[in-house]
Amino acid sequence: MAQIEILLEKQLLTIQNQDIIASGDVNYDTCAFSFDSTWDGFVKTAVFYQDKKNVQYVVLGSDDTCTIPAVAMAKEGNMYIGVFGVSGSKVMTSTVGRLYIRQGAISGDAVSTEPSDDIFLAIIAQYQRIVMLMQEYESTAKAFNIKMAEQNEILKTLNAFDVVEICRRLDAIEDRMIFYANLAEEIMAREVVLRDVSIKFVDKSCRIENDLFAADSLCDVYFDEFSYETAAKSLILPVSYDGYLELSSSIDITDELTANILIRRN
Repeated sequence: MAQIEILLEKQLLTIQNQDIIASGDVNYDTCAFSFDSTWDGFVKTAVFYQDKKNVQYVVLGSDDTCTIPAVAMAKEGNMYIGVFGVSGSKVMTSTVGRLYIRQGAISGDAVSTEPSDDIFLAIIAQYQRIVMLMQEYESTAKAFNIKMAEQNEILKTLNAFDVVEICRRLDAIEDRMIFYANLAEEIMAREVVLRDVSIKFVDKSCRIENDLFAADSLCDVYFDEFSYETAAKSLILPVSYDGYLELSSSIDITDELTANILIRRN
């Protein structure tokens, strides 16, 4: 497995090493980003592509690492890497680095381009960021309204625009933000992710206790890259009960596995 080390100094992106990556790898090679203080407070997203018409995005977690999307290194040739960050209304982008992907045993159409299960977890993370933005908005709304009122009074005396129309548009934007905040809170109330759950089967069965589980919950289990190879050999069925989740395996699994569990509650 190759891990590409990338340094971000302000907006300058520098690839620190040149590990060999062959085309056709899937869920195997990773990037580890190091950011200076310029990026503090930004939600960071890595960008990968070989073709600008097919750009792949990966939201970085708290450890600033990610798996390189298979589609972005499906063929021999240059792969481009960049990062952008979002903080409120501010957007910061990096320069783009280049890494050469060598010819692998498989490439092109042989690589699956189906979205991975992690895409859904990224959506959940996005909802969490929306709620954080809404909280930030609530804390600054009063100061914002005062500032806008002062600005409107100045512009009114200059007859620069129709203040009533501007206020109407601002009200519409605020209503939309409130709607999105309510939607995000509703979704998060129904969907919870338990991360890095240890799974140990005994007699083809594993019981995971947590008060978040309920008899009417729908649960999906997503094994990490180190556990997936073992888990893929078996049919593993999750059944939710009040206070615990029961996993049943079609074969004996002796290894201890790790997974994220998505709980959908009615």
